[in-house]
Parts: sequence; structure tokens; C-alpha cells
Amino acid sequence: MPLDVQGTFVSQKINKIRWIAEDYVETKCFFTGSWDDDVNSVKVWTLESPHEEEEIEYPRQLSEYPVEGDVTQIKFTEKNKIAVSLSNGDVKVLEVSVYDKQSPLREIFHWKKMHNYGEQKCSCTSLDTLEGDIATIGEDGNVHILSGRRGEIMRTISGADSCSLHSICFIKHSEVITGNLRGHMKIWDLRSTENKPAASFLLAGDELAATCIINHPTQPHIVLAGSESGSLAVWDLRMNTFPTSLVNAHTAGVSEMQFHPENPHMLLTCSVSGELWDWNMEAMTKSSKDQNNQVTWMPLEDKKSMMVNSVIPPLSKAINTLHCDKGRILCGADNEAIYLVKNFKY
Repeated sequence: MPLDVQGTFVSQKINKIRWIAEDYVETKCFFTGSWDDDVNSVKVWTLESPHEEEEIEYPRQLSEYPVEGDVTQIKFTEKNKIAVSLSNGDVKVLEVSVYDKQSPLREIFHWKKMHNYGEQKCSCTSLDTLEGDIATIGEDGNVHILSGRRGEIMRTISGADSCSLHSICFIKHSEVITGNLRGHMKIWDLRSTENKPAASFLLAGDELAATCIINHPTQPHIVLAGSESGSLAVWDLRMNTFPTSLVNAHTAGVSEMQFHPENPHMLLTCSVSGELWDWNMEAMTKSSKDQNNQVTWMPLEDKKSMMVNSVIPPLSKAINTLHCDKGRILCGADNEAIYLVKNFKY
């Protein structure tokens, strides 16, 4: 079946979009978080039409939860709970009803002014979650580890960075990796009592922000970072000084990346340049052994081996977010539209 792309105008710039997973059926509902509006909100949408005879699936709003500031990140802490970071420095955990997606989102926890310059608010720029734990970062250069189950602050790394932090990713329960405005990457051991990184290295030579970081679903020691220039860097954390591979990709910053949940060789990326691409990473993930007989990721000498496809025609505005579920991809953009891609081959 050919790829089917449909856009829906929603009158809000969408900064984050997330499918709501269902157990035994194809999910029809998703979250969006907006930015740059007078009043921003987290909304729940459905693709189910009230009239069963209609075949075309258009998003229909089910509920709206207004927030102060821009939504900077949405990540799941549990199946029906999300952690939301906001540009006013707050972090919230919200719950959607398992049975009735129309009922309003319920606030479970609210950490006020989590990131601040004393009395002055500053943005909580991003967060990541792992099995109920939440790691947040902000413009103040601090890292907080929160419990999404008990609502406690479990650890604070004050002054983790001297400039604004832009991206964070859990490597494992006891380790997170952060990327800052100048492209400095740091690994933090959360068991350590010292506020010093366990390791630090550079994204690339040209002081560009690390806009997003993810790790490989089946090889957790492999970390990918997207940069402000649109390039993609790959590290093997077992020998982390320089990226194993650095690929010039999009023409502007990488806004979000996701490995396909069913196929760890497939990577999806979207960009400020309005592009949504899928990458066949198999060439990059072919194992080779170094002199110590350790399996490493293949350095990318042969760039022709990278298969990259454009999923939708480039937009004139930034695509800020994407989320994939089997053969369907959702993405949200600054042109105030949501795009649904169906029949995606993975």
C-alpha cells in the first residue's frame, strides 16, 4: 500500500506529540503539547470518528489541560501517566483515564519552579523518564532526579553545567547523559555523592548545541545525539572521547529522534528545516571487532551505505516532534498542523 500522509490544521504550534499505547488494539489516541501561544495546553486527541461510516481518520480533540508557559517535553512515566516539562521551570505528572480518554487529565504531582535563578524563573528545557523516574534539566544548568511514583526529589546535581542544558537521556537507572548549549556532553553517575561528571566529551568541534539525545534500544552503550547544525553523532560509550560516526544530515537542527519500536535498525528524525526522514541504520550497526576483540560500531567511512528516505515532502516550517507506532507516524509542526503518516513500511 502506498504511503498515506494527511495533515490537519489545529491552530496551535505543536512542540510535542505522543501516541497513547493500547494493549490489544491499534491505538487511536494521542497527546499534544503546544508552545508560543497565549495559553498553551496538553491535549488528548482521537482519530476515531463519531460517525462509523467515515473512513478518513482526522484528529478530534477530546480534552484540554491548560498550562503556564510552553510545553518543552512530554515523556511517559507509566502507561497512562506523562511527565511534562514547562518553560516556566515547572514539571508536572498528569494522568489520562485508561477507560475514558474524554475525561480531563488529572494532575498527580506538580514540582513548582524546579529550575530557577533564585527568585527568577527559568525554563525546564527537557526531561527523560525510565521506569517511573524522571530526570529534568534547565537553563540554570542543574539536573534533578524525581520519583514519578512518590513525588519526591531524589537527587539534585547543582551547577551540572555552566550554561543552559538542552538534552538529557537515561543510559541506565544510575546514569544519565546531558548535552549543553555548546555541545559538551557529560555522563553523570547518580550513585556518586560528588557533583562531578563520570565522563565528558564533545559533540563535534564547532560548539553547537546538542538538541536531542537517545540511546539504542538493543545496545544501550550506543548513544546518538542530534545537533543544532542538523548533524547526527554516534558514540560507543565504552570508548567515549570522539563520536564513532558523525553524519551531516538535515540542513538545520535535529528536533527529535526515535528508533522504531519494532525495528531497532530504523531511525526516524525530524528537523527545524521541516524534514521528516527515516534512516536504515543497519550499515552503521554492523558489528566489527577492535584490537581487544570488543564488538564496536562500524565507523562510517562509506557514507553511500546509509539509506535515508524522506517520509513526507519538506514543510516550510519546523517539524518539532514525531512519534511512531508500528506503521503510523505522527508529527507536529510550527505551521500549526498535525500530520499522520499511515502504511509506513518498517
